[in-house]
Amino acid sequence: MPEYFLILLSVFIITLLLHHGFHLAIFRSFFRSPLHIFLFFGIILFVGIVWDQYAIWRGHWSFGRQYLLGPRLGYMPIEECGFGLVMPYFGLVVYKLLEKWVKK
Repeated sequence: MPEYFLILLSVFIITLLLHHGFHLAIFRSFFRSPLHIFLFFGIILFVGIVWDQYAIWRGHWSFGRQYLLGPRLGYMPIEECGFGLVMPYFGLVVYKLLEKWVKK
């Protein structure tokens, strides 16, 4: 059973619901253009992939195959790429949500 993918998908759906449910202006307030969005997520994804490849290669951490979908990008499971996109988005949403609550 691909638990890692299901957990990541759950976090993404909850983040989308928070983003749209509270009408948070995430992308307009942090980024000036679509290029900035692409660069932000691209740099995080690139650094995350390099970091994970090295850490898995060195044996610092591993992933149980029974919890994954199967495809890999080098040493790391494909779900880890999703992690590099979902978690920064989650962080931006939580930041804007807290900012909105503190201003009240």
